[in-house]
Amino acid sequence: MQVNHIKLNNKGTFSLKKDGEEIGEMTYVFVNDKHIDINHTFIEKAYRGQDLGLELIKASVEFMKAHHLKAIPTCPYVKKVFDENPIYKAFRV
Repeated sequence: MQVNHIKLNNKGTFSLKKDGEEIGEMTYVFVNDKHIDINHTFIEKAYRGQDLGLELIKASVEFMKAHHLKAIPTCPYVKKVFDENPIYKAFRV
């Protein structure tokens, strides 16, 4: 599995690829210079139930660490993971 990150202006996408095929994505927008809104996560149906969304969350956390950001998780999946896992609470507004 490979996670790619593309940032354009005030938004970005983390995409999850397997054997060159995109099987998932997570999108965000900058709310201001300190906060991003993680607003969407999707995993292709054939790959669901394997916790692959966590790979996207881990990549987003590394991005937030590197840029001193915090997230407003409006995506229900990300909100749930951030709420249930203490390691992610530090990255949530």
